[in-house]
Amino acid sequence: MIGKQEALKIIEKVMSFAKGFDIAAHLVSEDLAFTRYARNRIHQNLKRQNHILTVRVIKGKKSGAASVNLMDEGSLRWVVQQAHESMELAQEDPELPPLSKAPATPEVSTYAPSTAAMTPKGQALGCGVVISAARGKGLLASGTYSAVVRENVVANTLGTRAYNVSTEGFFRTIVESGTNTGYADRLARDVRDIDYGQVAEEAVERAIRFNEPVDIVPGRYDTIFLEYALSDLVRFLGYVAFGAAAKQRGTSFMATKTGHKVMGDNITIWDDGLDTRGFASPFDVEGTPRQKVVFIDRGVASGVVYDTRTAAKEGVSSTGHAEFGWRRAQPRPHSMFMATGGSSVEEMIKSTKKGILVTRFHYTHCPEPIRVVATGTTRDGTFLIEDGQVVARVRNLRFTESMLDAFSRVDAISADSRVVRDWWSTFTSVLPSVKIKEFSFTGATTF
Repeated sequence: MIGKQEALKIIEKVMSFAKGFDIAAHLVSEDLAFTRYARNRIHQNLKRQNHILTVRVIKGKKSGAASVNLMDEGSLRWVVQQAHESMELAQEDPELPPLSKAPATPEVSTYAPSTAAMTPKGQALGCGVVISAARGKGLLASGTYSAVVRENVVANTLGTRAYNVSTEGFFRTIVESGTNTGYADRLARDVRDIDYGQVAEEAVERAIRFNEPVDIVPGRYDTIFLEYALSDLVRFLGYVAFGAAAKQRGTSFMATKTGHKVMGDNITIWDDGLDTRGFASPFDVEGTPRQKVVFIDRGVASGVVYDTRTAAKEGVSSTGHAEFGWRRAQPRPHSMFMATGGSSVEEMIKSTKKGILVTRFHYTHCPEPIRVVATGTTRDGTFLIEDGQVVARVRNLRFTESMLDAFSRVDAISADSRVVRDWWSTFTSVLPSVKIKEFSFTGATTF
C-alpha cells in the first residue's frame, strides 16, 4: 500500500507539470494476495503489488491520455508528456465538458485491517476447510481465495482531491462429484465475515444432490433464482439500460419508458455507492461524490446514472458514476441493490407445482438491448421441482428471455439478501433470491 500521504505527494508532483493546460489524474494502487487450488490441492500462491496512474491532459476541446505503472519522477513527467502529445494530435471534441472542482467526498468505512493482514497461511487454512469437506465425501474441490487492498486517488488542476482505501476478500469454490458440480462463494470487506464451513457445505450439498441429471423439455417454467443467478439477470439491466449514455443514444428502454411501468410492483432497483451493505465507494474516477439513484421504483422506470459528459448534455449534475476510460467511457452503476420481499427459498420451492431451481449462470450475453433480451446457460447446480419438492438434478439449460418481461412476473422475493458478483465480475450487487413465473428456457446442454 502506498498510503494516503505518499499517494497525494505523487499526485501533487503530476499536477506541477501542468503548463498551459489542465490535468486530471487517477491513481489506483493494488496489493493482491491470491491463492488457487484445484482437485483438492493448493497449487498457486502469489503476492502482487501494482500501481497504475492514468493522466488526462485537457486544453480547450481537446484531450489526450496516457498511463504508467512506475511512480518515480521521470516516469511521472513522461506520462504527462505522452498525454500532452496525444492531446495535440487529437481532434477537437465538441462535447468535451470542462474540468471542474468536485465537491468534498464523504467518509465511508471501506477498509478492514484483517483483510489487509491476510497471510498465505490464513488463505491456505480457508481453502483447507473446503478441501477437507470435499475429500471427506470423496469429491474434488477447486477454487480461489483473493484478498485485496486497493487505493484510489483522483485529482485535477482545479483543486479536486479525493482518496479512498478499501479491502476485499473473495472466496469461492466448485466441488466436483463425477460430472456433477456445486458452486458457492462469499464476498466481504472483512475476511473474518467469510464462513468457510458454510461455503463448503453449500457447494458439497449441490454437488452430491442426486446422481444422474435428467432431461427436461425446453419451455417456460416457474423458476427460482438464487442470488448468484440473479446477479447475472440484474447485470444486463445495469450494463445496457441504467446508464445515461445508453438512454441518450436510444439503445435503452429508459429513452422512451422513463416514468412508465416496465416491471412488477414488487421490483425496486437502485444504486448506492455509500451504502456499506454493498461495496461502497465514495467517489467516481472524476472525483465526484456518488449519489443514490433509483432505477426502478415499484416497477416504474425512474432514473439513470450520469458522469459529467452525459450530465452536461441534459443540463443536470453528475451522479458520481464516471467509469475509467481514456476517451468515451460511459457511466454505469457501481453498487446495485434490489428490494427484498417476505419469502424464503424454502417457501418458494413449496409453492411450486413444477419448476426449476437455478444456482448460477455461465457465459451470459445480451443480444437485444432495448428489451434487454439475454441468454446464457445454467451451471453448477440446476434442479427440478415437482409438487413443492426438489426431486432431480437437471442437465444445464439455455435461457433466452427479456428482463423486462421476466421482472414483470416475479412471484416471490426472499426476505434476506447478500453481496454477490455476476459471472463476468461486472458488478458487485446486494440481491435477494427470487421466483419468476414462466421463465423461458430455449435449449439444453449435454452435461
